[in-house]
Amino acid sequence: MNRSTLILTIAIATCSFLLAAAASAGPVYQPPGANLTLGDVTHGNRLQSASSNPAAAAADRARAGGKPVRGTVISGAAGLEYGNVQNLFDLYNDLTQAYAPSDPGTGGGPGQDPDDKPDDGINIGDIIDELDPQVQEALEAVAREIATQAALLLLIREEGYGKAWLAADAPFVFDKQVLGGTWTFGVNWSGSSKAFGITEPIQFDSDVARQAIDDWINTLPIDRPGSLFISDDVVLTPQPAANTVFLAITNDSSLVSKSAQTTEFSVGYSREAMSGETGSLYFGAQANIYLKQLSRLSVRFGDITNSEELFDAIRDADFTTDEGAGIDLGVLWVANNYQLGAQVTNINEPEFVFPDVNLSPYNSEEVIRALQADKIYTMDRQLKLEASLFSQDRRWSAHLGYDVDSATDTMGDEFRWLTLSGGVTTDSWWIPSARIGYRQNLAGTELGYVSIGATLFKYVNIDIASALDTVEIDGDTLPQGLMGSIGFEISW
Repeated sequence: MNRSTLILTIAIATCSFLLAAAASAGPVYQPPGANLTLGDVTHGNRLQSASSNPAAAAADRARAGGKPVRGTVISGAAGLEYGNVQNLFDLYNDLTQAYAPSDPGTGGGPGQDPDDKPDDGINIGDIIDELDPQVQEALEAVAREIATQAALLLLIREEGYGKAWLAADAPFVFDKQVLGGTWTFGVNWSGSSKAFGITEPIQFDSDVARQAIDDWINTLPIDRPGSLFISDDVVLTPQPAANTVFLAITNDSSLVSKSAQTTEFSVGYSREAMSGETGSLYFGAQANIYLKQLSRLSVRFGDITNSEELFDAIRDADFTTDEGAGIDLGVLWVANNYQLGAQVTNINEPEFVFPDVNLSPYNSEEVIRALQADKIYTMDRQLKLEASLFSQDRRWSAHLGYDVDSATDTMGDEFRWLTLSGGVTTDSWWIPSARIGYRQNLAGTELGYVSIGATLFKYVNIDIASALDTVEIDGDTLPQGLMGSIGFEISW
């Protein structure tokens, strides 16, 4: 099994045992059910509409003419996203071959001798020859290799990631009018996993390298060291038997894996605030209690010796548990043919702490700071706006959703969504409802997704979304991101 297949398998396996049962806990990249296509808006598409704005449940009850809207929508969903790097995991494989292992004395593991490195590791061949040294040519060869590796590190820093998530949801709506309003409840799980690179620039000084090579050549063979440090981050190891010189990079660039499971308990309340001839104003609030199981693993490129062992370690990493609470508020103005809404999520910005990683193999202050900063996850406060237009019979609709602020998800990815959507709703067992949408991340990856969905037999929701950008994986051109959801509505 090749490296890319293994990473994909482990990323999915990390998420595959994670289930969910409420809309609000789904990964921010993947709204549940019909919301995947229509967006986080109060679209009025049966019970799923109540899972968006905290004020939506009361508005949907009023829209139904006071008829009961009690029930749930049980949905399952999955998604996968890659950075914009062709053959990403082949690139990771190449990098592991170019990097030297940790010093065994630092606690970074057993390390490797140069002879144990893969046969296709970086090699400058016969350039350095003690009988006829071509020092300038050697330096040019080293500089070319360093420039190549530096470009790869920059690419890894910006786009080098693979991400998978799995979720399900079941928002419960009860409209008994307790305390004059409509109540919603939820208990859920959700999960996501991500592999990405943390890199540092390669420190290379050609003048220092030239002097080091000259000193080595002018040293008696019996007194020459086994390895030659030609700059801060670059070491040459002669292999006399093969008449070659192995080049290795010694900095602390690493592969990091993060996984998270979230259990959420939520309760929401909404009611009408005022009503007039032109429309009605609704408000709502939702309290969420989060129990998060978090794991994190970091391995230097040079310490990746066996793919299977590395991915087993990622899969079997210990989870720590942290908890917190969040508050969401929402308002919704509903008129005959349009509605406007706003909500603020995570007003109190709860924080969660990932477990520590082993820092003993690291010397780079830059990498250590990055690993320490990556430890804290904050559920950022975010303002969301929405607007919808409806036909006179409310069967046809168009929707706009807009995140005013950017925020980060559990994996540390920034998001700020703009959604445009529309659809037609039928009340027929045989004629499906249909919808189409577009969502654009205005921050972070800046990926755009096109989505379509349908409701079959009145109660079965199927929605899929595909990124417009593509990436090459194992020679195949695939969408950079894919999402899918299927759900069943139950009402009573």
